[in-house]
Formats: sequence, structure tokens, C-alpha cells
Amino acid sequence: MAARRSIMVILRVGLILCIALAAQAQQKGMNSITVEGLRLHLNVIAGDETEGRDTPSTADNIVTRYLATMAESYGFKPLMPNGSFFQNIPMEITTVSESKSRLRVISATEEELFYCPHSFGGTFRTSGAWSGDIVFVGYGLNAPDKGWDDYGDLDLAGKVVIMLEGQLPEGNPLRADRALLGTRTSIPRAKGASLVLTVISPEREKDMTTRGVGFQLAQRPALFSTYPTQNQARISAPAAKQPPQPAATTNPQQAGARAAIQAIPPGAAEIRHEVATKILGIRQGELDAMFASIGRGQQVPRVVVNKRLELSVVTEKHTGSSPNVLAVLEGSDPVLKSEYVVITAHHDHLGMRNGKSMNGADDDGSGTVGMLEIAKALALERPKRSVILAWLTGEEKGLWGSHYFVNNCPVPLEEISANLNLDMISRNDSNSLYLIASNNLSTELDSSILSMNDKYSKLKFDYVYNDRAHPDRFYYRSDQYPFIRVGIPGVWLFCGTTPDYHTVNDTIERVDFKKMEKVARLTYLVTLDIGNRPALLKLDANKEVTTRGKHNTAVDSIR
Repeated sequence: MAARRSIMVILRVGLILCIALAAQAQQKGMNSITVEGLRLHLNVIAGDETEGRDTPSTADNIVTRYLATMAESYGFKPLMPNGSFFQNIPMEITTVSESKSRLRVISATEEELFYCPHSFGGTFRTSGAWSGDIVFVGYGLNAPDKGWDDYGDLDLAGKVVIMLEGQLPEGNPLRADRALLGTRTSIPRAKGASLVLTVISPEREKDMTTRGVGFQLAQRPALFSTYPTQNQARISAPAAKQPPQPAATTNPQQAGARAAIQAIPPGAAEIRHEVATKILGIRQGELDAMFASIGRGQQVPRVVVNKRLELSVVTEKHTGSSPNVLAVLEGSDPVLKSEYVVITAHHDHLGMRNGKSMNGADDDGSGTVGMLEIAKALALERPKRSVILAWLTGEEKGLWGSHYFVNNCPVPLEEISANLNLDMISRNDSNSLYLIASNNLSTELDSSILSMNDKYSKLKFDYVYNDRAHPDRFYYRSDQYPFIRVGIPGVWLFCGTTPDYHTVNDTIERVDFKKMEKVARLTYLVTLDIGNRPALLKLDANKEVTTRGKHNTAVDSIR
């Protein structure tokens, strides 16, 4: 009996020591996630040198190599069967032919040619030709009920409409009406115009002249189908990353930032001042005076111009690719290591706009470098399950990388316990965080986050964006959504938007590194908790989703 008691004491002591060692290792891992490490990585990922990490781009490819190199240095292995960290996503890329695209201004006595991209530019999806007689409409606002009407009874059918970019003065009520300003190029099209040309602002003209550059001709990639059961040539995520409709509580500055990044629609382009003065038959000083009038909140008279304009654009296509970066840390349990927890962030952003880098320090440099620090921590304390780090591409284009990953997954979807998605984790209140979808498929996912937070992070959670009917539709707008579509419990950890969202002001200087540290540490702890559980997270929150797999894409309650 005494011997038995001794054995039991030894076992208890051993168990206590194991728990203590595990806790020590966990604390060591958590402490390895630091502000200094996050700052070091973010200065590499989100500086001007990476040129906004467009999809695809050489600069973004350099970022993906950095991510793979760092993951390997922490002991992670390539996930792809061919021994590569890169899951290359094939796409078709459209570019504008500079030599074959031109703008012609024709009068009764002469004609003049202007070429792309020096004199005009735009976001052209296909080749096309537009022509018509010219009508100048000043600022192009259609608000007669608010005392500003640049159209009157003009007949715009088949016309080429010219308007000024400009900026109304501070305090002007029309300046705050972003929904109205956002219709300036679409209203003429609705009235039958064949083409809308916007004369760029004096500030942009000066900047382009100083730098000796023309318009940036962005590549327009299109994702080849990743859905084997669908026959269309290409597909993008439903409602993914669309500029949100402003809710009643939306900050007007945020709405303006979104409106400013709208792509120029087909049948619209931008022109430089040399083209505008030629079309209108005026001098540069007169054009400057027009912009000045708008800056004072004064209308510029509309004019029917006795000239004709023809625009011809030729686009060319070629194939390309952009990579997901996929790394795996094998689990410590010989059985459970064949199951997975997947952590995601998107490494892409919006590239260059008007010669300036859209650095995306928060969106999503913060999640990207948070994962690097989590990788370092996991190397110190491996969970029983394997952990996949997936830095995904093309989120800004429509969740391309995450859709491709779940439809071409290197591991069985049925063996993925959960997805933890880090997208924008470094702004707003330092002690609050939005949770999106954490309780939609599994109550255990939500309870794990709450439990780890109660013990360590003490963040205040908000579930307001979990509602799929919310006007901003955040549920659909980041990389957790494709996982949910296939029945994998997923959560988006999200700090919310700011007036800097999708602007050149989303820079490292505005990042809250201490908040990033909190969220990264929380994600690390949740990964350990889920990774060490005896079974995959239960699918107990949606009666229509009881198993993981692609068959869930037909379930209306999650798509």
C-alpha cells in the first residue's frame, strides 16, 4: 500500500511538473511576441520600397520570399507537395498597349493626337473605341435640389463629356456628400454619354510634371477558375472587399476614402492639362482659374465644344501568377499531427496610386507580421496538432488566395479544425477588437477565444459586424469567409476601419504596435488551445453544417 501511495505521489508530482513546464514554455512563447519584433518586420513589409504589394507585382513577390525565409528560420516546413512554400495562383493579366492606344481631338481645321500613358490614362478592362462631340460640364455635379447643376438641359446622348477633378472648399455641404460626389462620372453615362474624361487636378499635374512621368497603367489581373464544379472561365468572391455602403454611423471621412479609390468605369478616362487646354481651346491660366473657382465653391460654366473626340484603347493579355505562402509546423502528437489549425493573413495591398505607395501597414501588414511573431512563438511551444501559416494573395482583388487555398488545399479540408484570420489588427481603441464569425459554426471556437482572452489579453470584444445583413458586409470581406463556406469554423480578428483605410495614410507611423502584440499573443494562445484539444472543434452552431467539406458551399445560411 505504501509503495502504491509512493507511486501515486510520484505520478502527481510528475504531472504537476509537466503542467508547470508546459505553462513555462507557453509563457516563453507568448513573451517572444514583442513590439520590437513586430516593428522590425513591418518596416520590411509595409515601407515605400514594397510599393503597396499589388497583385501581382515584383515588389509583392519579394515580400513573399521574405515571409517564406523567416518561416523557415523558425522551423516551419514547406506545405506544398513539391517542397515549396509557394502555392502559385494562375491568372490572366490585362495591360494597355501604349503604342496602339491614342486619343484624337478633331476640329474643323485641324486634329491632334495624344498618347497613353503620357497624356491620358484609365483602368481599362478590355479594348474599346469611344467617340462623340464634346461637352464640357465644369465639376460635373448633378444636384439641382442643392443649388448646383452642371448639366441643365444638355443633350448628352452619344457625347464625350469633359469634367474637372477639383476639390470643393472645406465647409461646403456638397463636399461632405460623398455619395453625390461618387456619381460624377456615372451620371453622364446614365444620360447617354459615350465617354467621360476627367481633367486631373493641378496638384496631380504638377506632381507628374515634376517627376517626368505619365499615368500609371495598372495591370488588371483576372483569376482563372478555382472551382472545379463551375464552368465559368473566372470567378471572384461574392461581395468580397467591395467598397462598403456607408452605415448611419459611418465617418464621412471614411466614406470619402472609399469613394476616392473607386476604379474608373469602362468608357471613362483621365486626361492631363495639355489635352484639356487643346480640347477647350483655352490657355493654362484659364484652366487654373476654373479649378480655383471650384476650390471657392463656385460653378464653372458648361460649354458645348465645337470639336469631336475619338479614344481608342487596345489591351493585351498574358498569363501570370501570384503566390500564397504556405508553411507548416508539425504537431507534437503522433496521431493529432495529421489535423490542423490554419492561421491566415493577406500579404497584398493596393499597389501604387498616383505615384504614391499604398503601404497598407494596418491592412494587412499588421496581420502579416503578427503571423511571423506567432510563428516564432509556436516554434517554442508546439501544439499537438500541426499549424499551417497561410499568407494569402489577392485578398484586395476578391479573396483570391483564400478561395484558391480551400479549393486546392494541400491537406484534407476535413482535417482542419479552425481558421484564425488576422486582417487589420493595429488601429482604433487599444483594448477592443471585433470578432467576426467566431460563433457561426462552432461555439467551441468562440469559447476558446473568450477563455484565452479572459486569462491573458483582457480585450473588449464587439460582435456588431458578425451580422451578415450589416450594411458594411464585413462577414464576406476577408479570408475567413472561404473557410466558412466549406464548413471550417473561422474567425476574423479585426480592429475596424479608420479614415486611413485604403489611402496613402495607412502607414507604419499610425500603427499601434502594443495592440498588435496583444492580438498576436491572443491568437497564439488560441492556436495552442485548439491545437491541444482531444478532438476537432465541434460543428454545433449551425444545424445545416455538421461536417467539413466543399458540399457546404450550397448552404444558404453561411454563404
